This record gives sequence, structure tokens and C-alpha cells, in this order.
Amino acid sequence: MGSGEPAPGVAPEPEPSLPQALALMRSRDYAGAEQVCEGVIARDAAAPGPWELLGAIAFERGEKELARERFETALGLSGDRLQALCNAAEANRQAGCHARALELSARALALDPGHGPAMHIQGLALQSCWRMDEALAVYRRLVQQQPDVSRAYASYLFLLVLLGEDPLAVRAAHCRWAEVNAEPLRERGAACANTPDPLRRLRIGYVSADFREHAASSFIEPILAAHDPAGFETYCYSSTESIDATTAQLRALATCWRDVRWQDDEAVAGMVRSDAIDILIDLSGHTSGNRLGVFARKSAPVQLTYLGYPATTGMSAMDYRVSDALLDPPGAADGYYTETLLRLPHSLWCFRPSASMPEPGPLPALRSGQVTFGSLNSMLKLTPQMIALWSRLLLSIPQTRLVVATVAAGEARERIAAEFARHGVPAEALSIRAPLAREQFWSLYREIDIALDTYPCNGGATTCEALWSGVPVLSLAGALFQSRAGLSLLSVIGLPQLVAHSEEDYLRIARELASDLEQLSQLRQGMRERMRPSPLMDAQRFTRDLEALYRQAWRNWCGQVRHA
Repeated sequence: MGSGEPAPGVAPEPEPSLPQALALMRSRDYAGAEQVCEGVIARDAAAPGPWELLGAIAFERGEKELARERFETALGLSGDRLQALCNAAEANRQAGCHARALELSARALALDPGHGPAMHIQGLALQSCWRMDEALAVYRRLVQQQPDVSRAYASYLFLLVLLGEDPLAVRAAHCRWAEVNAEPLRERGAACANTPDPLRRLRIGYVSADFREHAASSFIEPILAAHDPAGFETYCYSSTESIDATTAQLRALATCWRDVRWQDDEAVAGMVRSDAIDILIDLSGHTSGNRLGVFARKSAPVQLTYLGYPATTGMSAMDYRVSDALLDPPGAADGYYTETLLRLPHSLWCFRPSASMPEPGPLPALRSGQVTFGSLNSMLKLTPQMIALWSRLLLSIPQTRLVVATVAAGEARERIAAEFARHGVPAEALSIRAPLAREQFWSLYREIDIALDTYPCNGGATTCEALWSGVPVLSLAGALFQSRAGLSLLSVIGLPQLVAHSEEDYLRIARELASDLEQLSQLRQGMRERMRPSPLMDAQRFTRDLEALYRQAWRNWCGQVRHA
């Protein structure tokens, strides 16, 4: 009997198959799943299936380049199959190969012009290439044809906000999303049995996909640390996929931590009800990884949105939105939201900088002999309008240059550089930098004398980090929430004079700052002492104000129950 033959009466064990590998992947046994896939490949080298599964495993591990290579291998084996094209297109997009992503998504759409996932990938890749108008056109077609593709709709809504579209049109677009994707779910929500006592200790729940090294964490961490345990129990429902040291720090601050990465919205809504949460707080809005489906089911008596998104959710189940009077002046601004606004008395944000951020250091202009402006905001916030204004600024002030960060090499960088050149800015006056790790990113502030905020979508965490690095931020304020963040942040630390209300005002402030290096140096060296006692960094004061808003919302619900 050969060694490979089974004993008489014993059936041979079936060879491991792709369904087994998929089951192992879903149970997070990635090593086991990979081993099965490799066995399938050894038996059939021409099979694309195991390569697709290996690509999915790499995605879940956050290994984007490896995922790209594996999905490209699968595509080579399968030929132009629709799903294989979409998988490879998305893998290339996430790995930063945007031109290839556009090519593959176009090939997918040639097979099926109305394929939603391919259109979404194409729109996202166009954004990454700084082709915003084209991306918006793709999204418009997609949401008109398939309004129930919620993730793609979210990309469309966020781009409307980034581009500063008409606020009532933006509200209407969010309401259309909610009509299809949220309102039908509210009928499935169970009635809340919470005790309507306005004075009792409250159980509040924060819901986020960004409990990690992320801009939002620098704002939520001081609040979790400062909540009054006598009045509030804090539950965190985390959809965070990239668990890191920041996740562990935040987890230690919560009364109870729920990891809900693998639960669907229905299951999380049941969890919230079982936990008897009184006030449920969304920290994501329509950004990536949001759990608005949990809120659509009216999982808690009081639901509000805070911090993570600069527009309405559009949902009737979201009762309140937290803001401040500078971001959303009473009156017209109330009409831009489906939620009732709760305004904090000082600012929307409470900032706690990372301990890793370097000291400000001396003013760079004193060493270099020229004033360096800088924008370290997301590339997606750069607009042709702002580039035109920055070009006027550079050309009107001798011996100045501009550092623009977070723009990878490729089409986006070429298009942005060309836009500056079109306005007459010489190449030597512009330095465009690639995205960097956090510590390297922060070190850029040691090159920058004056930071330039973006418009119509201002920075938030980026502005706070610039200020903490000693760099004054020049901001242009508009009429909408997203164009008034700089106004709110600078006003709360006593620097409203750095906020312009017109383009001419912006240029004037820039010239005055650049002409007085002594003042710039004093601002830089004294910025941290200016920030520390302000409501922006006084976590106890800020959190008492926030808790007062929570309590106000709770009293309102209790009153409604009593009078029902």
C-alpha cells in the first residue's frame, strides 16, 4: 500500500477548499485561511478564487500593497470579469495607485455602465486625483440611479460639503439619503423603557469608527477623561478597525467598552437598548465607518450628533446636533439642519495635543530670511478658489514661499502645481510634500511661519495642531459651519484678528503678519500659554458645559414623556 493511500474502510479526508478558507477568514484565523488558499493554488495554479480571498485577507490586515498585488494576480487569472475588475480597482485606489484604479473602474463600467461599486470607486479615485467636479458628476449619476447604495451616497454628501454647495441644497440631499436609507428603519425600532427622571445619573453612549490614532481622538479623549462619574456613565461603541495604543487609552477611560466591529447595525441597536443607554452620541456623521443605521432605529430616547461631520445627518431619528454660536449663528443656520441645535457657550472643540508633538522652536524666518506660509490640511479641502487667493498672496509679498502637504506624487500633485503656475507662481516659491507619518508631519511646522487655512472647508484638528506648534493660522470665514471653524477656534483663544471676512481682508492680514517678524516670533513662543487656560484646552470647564447640554436634552425628553 502506498503511503498516500488511506487504510481500508477509511474514507480519505476532503482536501481543504475555498469555503473553508472563507470561514476561517471570517473567524479571524487569517493564517489558517492563507494556508488553505495556498493549498488550493498548489493544486490549481490557474484558479483566481484563492488569490481574491488572499487579497481580502490582506485588506483586513491593513496590508494595502499586498492586497493590491494579490487582486492584480486574481485579475490576471480571471480576465475582465466585473467583480475581479472592481476588486483590483479598489485595491489600487487604497494603495495610492489612482491612475490604475481609474483604468480598471473604466473597464468595469464598460461591462456594466450602471454598476454602483465601480462608479463609487471611480468617484473616489477622481477625488484623489484632484478632479472634484468629475467626481461630483459621477456621484450625482450614482445616487440618482441607486439611492440605496448608502456608502456611495455618503461620499457624495461629504463632497457637497467640502465644495461649499448651497446649504439648503446640501440639507435636501441629506434628507433624500435619509428618506431611502434611514426613515424605513425607524419603524423597526423598539420603544425605549428608560426611566424619565430628569435628575438621575445618565448612561451615555459614544459611537465611532475613529477610536484610534485619528484627528477625532484628540477631541474626544479629554471629554472621556473629564466626565463627571457621579452624573454620567460612559459607554463607547467602537467600530474601529485599526486598533492601536490610542484605542487602549480611550478604552481605559470609558465605564464600558463595546467592540462592535463585527456586529451589524441591527445587533448594535439591540445592544444599545439592552445597555439602557439614555443618550446616544454619533461622532461620525456621514464619514467612513459610520453607524447611522443604529441611530436610524432610534436605539436610545435621546440621540445627537457631535464633532465628526460638518453638516446635518438628514435623519428624523437624530434629535440634536451640538455646535456653537460662532459656527452656527442663531437664525438662518438653524434651517440648515434637520436636528435641533444645541450650542456650547464657547467652542465646539476641546483639544488635547499628543505628547509626541515637538516644541515650537524659533521662528523659521529669522533663520531663512524669508517668510514661509504653509497648509497642512487635507488635499481634498484644496480648491481652485483658494489656490487663486494664495497665489495672489505669494505674488504680493516679496521673498515668500508656500509649503503644501499631504499631496502624493502623481496626477493630483501635477494638477495642483499647474494651478499655481497658471496664476504665475514660480516653481521655486512652492513646495508640495507627500503624506507623512504623524511625527514627520508635525515637524513640518518647524519650517512654517504662518499657516493658511483652507476654504470653504476650514481645518479643525489641523488648525489646533498648527497653533500648538506655535504657528498662527490665517483663516477666511464664510457663512456656513464648515467655513467658520477657524473663526470659532481662533476666537476662543483670543486671536479673532487672524480671521478674515473677505479676500482683501485675508491679503491685508497676511501682509501685516509677514512684515512683523518680531510679532510673529512672540506669537510663536507664547501660543501654548495662550491656549492652555482657554476653553479649547480646559477639559473640566468644557465637559461641564457639554454635560449641561446633555442634561438639557434629557430634561426635554422627560417632559415629552410626562405630557404624552
